[in-house]
Amino acid sequence: MWSVALVAAGALGAPALSAQVPSAAPAAFDSAGLVEVAAVYARQAAQRFEPRGRTARPDPGAAAYATGLDWLQKGQIDSAVASLRTAVTASPNLARYHGDLALALAATGHWSDAEDEYRAAVRLQQGNPWYFVALGAAQEAQQHWSQAAASFTLAVSVDSAVIIRQLIEPASVAFQRAGMAQPLEDWARMGTTRFPNEPGPWLEIASAYMRRDTAVGFPAIRRYRSLRPDDRIGAMLYSEYMITAGVYDSALVLARQAAADSSLHRSAAIVMYTVAGSLLHNGQFARADSVLQQGRALALESDYPHFDLFLGIAKLRELQPFYNDVVQHSDCGKSHAVDSMVTNVTRLLTAGVAADSALATQGLTGPVAQYRTAVDGFVKQCGRH
Repeated sequence: MWSVALVAAGALGAPALSAQVPSAAPAAFDSAGLVEVAAVYARQAAQRFEPRGRTARPDPGAAAYATGLDWLQKGQIDSAVASLRTAVTASPNLARYHGDLALALAATGHWSDAEDEYRAAVRLQQGNPWYFVALGAAQEAQQHWSQAAASFTLAVSVDSAVIIRQLIEPASVAFQRAGMAQPLEDWARMGTTRFPNEPGPWLEIASAYMRRDTAVGFPAIRRYRSLRPDDRIGAMLYSEYMITAGVYDSALVLARQAAADSSLHRSAAIVMYTVAGSLLHNGQFARADSVLQQGRALALESDYPHFDLFLGIAKLRELQPFYNDVVQHSDCGKSHAVDSMVTNVTRLLTAGVAADSALATQGLTGPVAQYRTAVDGFVKQCGRH
């Protein structure tokens, strides 16, 4: 009976590891920071596109533009917006003016208005990739992920020189949130090549190859961990890699580290459940019990039947030596303890029916029923004495 139950426990298989380890890319980034960087490059590039010398026309907006830039540098944003609007009205065909007005609007948090001005700049200077970058940042600030991803892609197609360190994370966020898996992976590969000390792309590669090719994923997650050793998401993903390699002690250590972040509780719980299933299969019942208790405390309520089933199996095996001691020594004190243990196992296996009715019922109608009958007899006999 025992061997059959344990083989079944090993074959039961834990629920699939969290199908989505929490997002590898950060949930947000500093849009204003990227816009500021792009503005410097865009302004420099814009002047190269503008006519010079004899072909240049008088610029009626020049004075207002210069004043607007001065206000920007002094941090007087409202004044800057007013002056730059005047410049755009006077000289509507200069991309620089639209771009810097957009920068000022972004600084006030008016991202939709900033997006409109960046679109105007893009129309006027489609060969200036930095306006596409700034446009993408404005769109991402509004959580327009697909549009931002398209803008970043266009920027790179115009000139790959826009691939700077400050763009790596925003582009990753846009591709991920837009559900563009292959562009996200391609971008991450490029990031690891160009910026090997930038952690984000390594995490993306590790996430992408978790269930495709761990030979590629392992070096990536190790590199990420070396760059961000205290990151909880990295710890969680590395824990899953350890599970695939059968290195369960390390998987548990990493899962416990990750569990410091409440958003990773369930992922950590499932790692613990998976490890406990292996421990049960290998006869390490007391350790499986301990790991299951830790995991259940982190799990969702809907996961409880799975944990209860394995806990019932573990405690059933832990019960056996106590039961044997009662039989051999007719110890009435221990018979009451065994009675409580049988009751607890019954409760756990009954709860576990929802996870695997066949396995739970096998335990309840087999060894548990036998123990219950025998223990009831011991308790009754002890009561008469």
